[in-house]
Amino acid sequence: MIQSPGKTYSRKQRWLHWLMALMIVSLLIAIEIKSDFPKGDPRISQLVEWHKQAGLWVLFLVWFRLYWRYRQATPQILPPLSLAARAGAHAAHVLLYLMMIGIPVLGVLFSQAKGRAIDFMGWPVPILLDESTGLPYALTLKTLHQWLGNAMMYLIGIHFASALFHHWIRRDNTLIRMLGGHKPVADRSFFQTTIKQET
Repeated sequence: MIQSPGKTYSRKQRWLHWLMALMIVSLLIAIEIKSDFPKGDPRISQLVEWHKQAGLWVLFLVWFRLYWRYRQATPQILPPLSLAARAGAHAAHVLLYLMMIGIPVLGVLFSQAKGRAIDFMGWPVPILLDESTGLPYALTLKTLHQWLGNAMMYLIGIHFASALFHHWIRRDNTLIRMLGGHKPVADRSFFQTTIKQET
């Protein structure tokens, strides 16, 4: 991954980040609130369909994010993070990317194991697991899909809280890099004297 002294991510990186964030939050909300409707309510199937389509969009778009993340310069965080903080942030990002790939794939496998055809924007998704061989694994796939989805909600919450911490407490440019602004980093003598840039 290329490091850059630039102030913000590129425009397409920022737009893609916020578009995918909106999709992920909306699909999580959709699947959570569907149980609030009475059985047989047509809104349930609509929420489930949105959950599936948004999940497939996330699976489709995440590859562009990965490509741009490792091909384009990443603006540095200023003042620099400690080695431990950088390692923690990197681990959290790796987990998020793995979830953005793994959770939709598990959802597709679960649906196909139950004999339910999946399409993406009207195009059939290739059969990865048919009902005859996948049915015994359907419950396990569903459980993994749900468990990782719940874990992702917590991870997103930590991600959001960390961004606010960096912006309002640590006063660095972490959030500004993804907002596209050029607000200078506030003068915080504590961080300037205790955080040293690592080479």
